[in-house]
Amino acid sequence: MFDVAEERDDVSWNSLVSGYVRAGARVEMGRVFALMRGGGMGLNSFALGSVIKCCSGRGDGTMDIAEAVHGCVIKAGLDSDVFLVSAMIDMYAKKGALVEAAALFRSVQEPNVVMFNTMIAGFCRTETVIGKEVASEALTLYSEVQSRGMQPTEFTFSSVLRACNLAGYLEFGKQIHGQVIKYTFQEDDFIGSALIDLYFNSGCMEDGFRCFRSSPKHDIVTWTAMVSGCVQNELHEKALSLFHESLGAGLKPDLFTISSVMNACASLAVARAGEQIQCFATKSGFDRFTVMGNSCVHMYARSGDVDAATRRFQEMESHDVVSWSAVISCHAQHGCARDALHFFDEMVDAKVVPNEITFLGVLTACSHGGLVDEGLR
Repeated sequence: MFDVAEERDDVSWNSLVSGYVRAGARVEMGRVFALMRGGGMGLNSFALGSVIKCCSGRGDGTMDIAEAVHGCVIKAGLDSDVFLVSAMIDMYAKKGALVEAAALFRSVQEPNVVMFNTMIAGFCRTETVIGKEVASEALTLYSEVQSRGMQPTEFTFSSVLRACNLAGYLEFGKQIHGQVIKYTFQEDDFIGSALIDLYFNSGCMEDGFRCFRSSPKHDIVTWTAMVSGCVQNELHEKALSLFHESLGAGLKPDLFTISSVMNACASLAVARAGEQIQCFATKSGFDRFTVMGNSCVHMYARSGDVDAATRRFQEMESHDVVSWSAVISCHAQHGCARDALHFFDEMVDAKVVPNEITFLGVLTACSHGGLVDEGLR
């Protein structure tokens, strides 16, 4: 339709660009954006916002494009546009470029609560290497929100609670919990989930259960937080019980719920229950995800079924370092030293970088098998 149009104004160009963004077609989006610029079309916040959203993905090779788009924003005189600045902060943060994101944030004279929310969330992203220092920066920003007299939003609290969780600041998190109640946000699903995670990760089980019970409604997010929290604190039977309760409540589990339940089955070494969960995952279409396959391999390994663990590993479409480490450790723990080394060599050939769990598994295999030379290698 675009190609046959006799006239192409900025609306039609913007529609085409945003369409490619929604379709996830980055290459085509870049080509159309370049043609748009070459055709002398003026840039507005809508077009640039769509391009920035596309650049916010974690794909390789998009950092240069992100910086180029940032330059286009400045040239177009739109660097004071609140929407675009917030989008660019989010773009840099998602790429792990926290220095650039923070510099852009500090360049704004009067940032609003949306910008603060974006920057706080940026400090708490799992894609970056999170440490206490980084998480503390998020808490400092929250203090600045308060000192400026701004009204925090649900998004502010869910991000700040995540920062408390990452930094292990339980007492600060309790203070934030008080603020949540003060602003009557305790019914928000994501805030409730973040509070449950905070208390469970700190070993405060009763507080976590109290948050769950006091929530007026339970969606799959809060149920998953409860299940994973129980698994983390080795309450595996309780995790299975909660999973069955969620099914009885008519909720549809997501990938993370099923993965957590599978880990509970692994710790209890109940292969029969694990097989039922795997069938449920297959029926739900979750079996194609790597994290689900990893949980299955781990479960079968803990149950002593090496053949089933190997078969599930080979059925997986893609393998990450967790997948390889799980299958290597499985064979190492059950006396199959040569097989463990074979998988390790395949992992190296696949150019997957081993981690400490991988090396522990391989060295354990060499130890159990008396393979001194292989262990030295």
